[in-house]
Order: sequence, then C-alpha cells, then structure tokens
Amino acid sequence: MKIKIADFMEKVQAGEFNQTSLEISKDDLLQADLWSINKAKEQIEKDTADNILSQVMIHVADSEFEINFYLETGVINLPFADAKKVTHFFDDDAEVDTKIYLSTACDYLNASKFHIDLISENVLKNDEIKHTMDIMKENYETSVENFSNKDEEKKEEK
Repeated sequence: MKIKIADFMEKVQAGEFNQTSLEISKDDLLQADLWSINKAKEQIEKDTADNILSQVMIHVADSEFEINFYLETGVINLPFADAKKVTHFFDDDAEVDTKIYLSTACDYLNASKFHIDLISENVLKNDEIKHTMDIMKENYETSVENFSNKDEEKKEEK
C-alpha cells in the first residue's frame, strides 16, 4: 500500500488506523503455534486492501509480566507511537510503500524495553510468518530470563 508521509503521520497521530487485539498463551508462543500470526496476516491484508493502516497487538495473556507484540503497517522502523519522528527521514510529500514491522514491548526485554524488526516488504509469506514467531518466542524467552534474574540482581546490590 502506498501512502504520503504527511497522510501517514496525520492518520497515526489521529488514531485513524485499524487496531485489532489478540491474546496468545505462553504455551502457544513457546510451541511456536502460528495461529496468531496467521490471524494478524489476514487482518493486515484486509486492511491494506481497503487502504487502511493496520496495527495488530498480540498480548501474552498468561505471562507473569506484561508483554505485547505489535504487527504494524509502517513506513520506517518506528512504532506508531513515534510516528511524529518519521519527518526526520522523509519529506512530508514523499509517497512510500508501507511495510510490516514487528515491535515487542516489555519491561524485561532490554534496557529500552522495546525492540522492532522489519518482517515483510509487503505481504507476509510463510517463511516470514515463521520468522515472526521465532522473534516473538526469542523476545519472550529473553524477557523471562531477565524477569527471573531481577531478584538475584537485587540481592547482589545489597
């Protein structure tokens, strides 16, 4: 889907994009069950066919900490929350193709509590779906490890 940068920023900042939420279990995530990514793919394809920006949030429902994954149709590797920064990279009147990005937001992921990956140049293909799930699983496992180590770090500080 092509979009003018000024239109992209305006739509995202005004919340004019389709926002869909899914919940996934830790087991489905750890077993790399692809149902959530396939559902996200269907929604993103429907939205882009209708020329609508899309964000699909996948929440890990039974995690011991908050962790969310976002599949978004963006123009650069910035989440929708940082759309105003897009002007640093493009002219407002530039027309570009949207791409699909995966963002992970979790307090235990890393120092920035955030990570973003380019997943697809246009439509999610089978290998990209599998790769997306691999990233989600890896980011979750890293967060679990960091979450488990937080108590040990507090003991060392004393």
